[in-house]
Amino acid sequence: MKHTKRWLFTGIAVIAIAGLGYVARANHFQTHFLNNTEIDGINVGGQTAGAAAETINVKLSHQVYTVTDQSKILTTFTAKEIGITPYTANQIKQLISNQNAYAWPAHMTRASANSHRLGLKAINKAKLSAVSNRVVRLANNAKRTPTRNAKLVYNNQSFVIKRQVYGQQVNRDSVKQSVTNAVANHQSQIDLKTAYIKPTILQSNASLKKARQTAIKLSTNKITYTLANHSVTIPESEIASWLTTKNARISVSKKAVESYLTKLSYKYGTIHKTRHFKTYSGAYVNVPAGLYGWHIKVTAETPRLSKFVLAGKPVTRTPVLQGTGYHKNGQDIGTTYVEVSKSSQHMWVHKNGNVIISTDVVTGKPPRGTTPSGVYVVWSKQRNATLRGQNDDGSDYASPVSYWMPVDATGVGIHDSPWQPQYGGTWYVSHGSHGCVNTPPSVMAKVYANVPLKTPVIIY
Repeated sequence: MKHTKRWLFTGIAVIAIAGLGYVARANHFQTHFLNNTEIDGINVGGQTAGAAAETINVKLSHQVYTVTDQSKILTTFTAKEIGITPYTANQIKQLISNQNAYAWPAHMTRASANSHRLGLKAINKAKLSAVSNRVVRLANNAKRTPTRNAKLVYNNQSFVIKRQVYGQQVNRDSVKQSVTNAVANHQSQIDLKTAYIKPTILQSNASLKKARQTAIKLSTNKITYTLANHSVTIPESEIASWLTTKNARISVSKKAVESYLTKLSYKYGTIHKTRHFKTYSGAYVNVPAGLYGWHIKVTAETPRLSKFVLAGKPVTRTPVLQGTGYHKNGQDIGTTYVEVSKSSQHMWVHKNGNVIISTDVVTGKPPRGTTPSGVYVVWSKQRNATLRGQNDDGSDYASPVSYWMPVDATGVGIHDSPWQPQYGGTWYVSHGSHGCVNTPPSVMAKVYANVPLKTPVIIY
């Protein structure tokens, strides 16, 4: 009986001592990290917050990261270069307060190690951007295949989804992400391949497949332009060639629409065209283009046409036009116009098919002041104007006139000229104007009254 009691007392004593040891160790880990605890991959087990901070910061101060490209070193940088700043004891002390000190027996082997990461919080954004920009510059994107999303294309009279391209180009954001991931995962080697820009829309994308069906429907829509007695329906294949996708949504190529409208304008517009003109004498002459004429205002019509294409509803319209002389019936110069013959030194004013004024004139003195040939337009009218310029000898002139009707963009116009003693014949050869059509004052008032703005003026 005495023997049994002795063993009982011994057992109680051992348990008490062990309990006291357990509590003592638990108290120790109130201020120290549990065994095998790691912070950013660095073992700080058993250390205080201050000691752990010193251990980590020593490691960080010597950390070098290497960026490789196809097994070759592209560049290196240090932890300091990306702004991984030293940690303070207070930052790390919080980790100790969060650990379960009484679980210390479970942390006696590495299999049960605690792992903490602080690296992501320590990177300086501005410095990381600077390093990333350096990597992008050294990567030389110009020599790399660009990444491309899957997209809708029109090829061989049908819509197909062109598969994505996995390229080798990088950008600042993709490099920043790769560097950040490497730091977070305690990797000192960064393969540039992990920073390759990845396509965001793949060939299997459901929205892209839906866009293909929409494009097929939109291409069959009927859009018709009426242009000076012409009716032009845009071919289905033309509309189809404008359709593509942006972020898996149908869009219209602005460049393609502009190209189509430019060609349409050139075909039907008149601003750039030489006219085969029947003169007063009955002979035909070719008169080059001038200011008179119209064309499609491509910059204004492009967004409108693009909108109609995406709307998918039939439409018939006249496009936005600019210039003068547009007539729905296809008429160009018409029956009301001013005709000036330089060889005859004569001007006729035609109104509704009848000549209401016929007068000799004086045109520009050759060769410097020769009146330019072309189909022009009366774009302004002004009473009591002063015309200014330079004489052949370089001196300045200022000529007051009672009636002024400019017709081109260089200062040529029709006006009275009280300084001219005679008109017609060959007087212009030695006494011609600086380019304007000098008209007898006795006639000019009638010309001014009978020639409204936007009247075409044919000079040949």
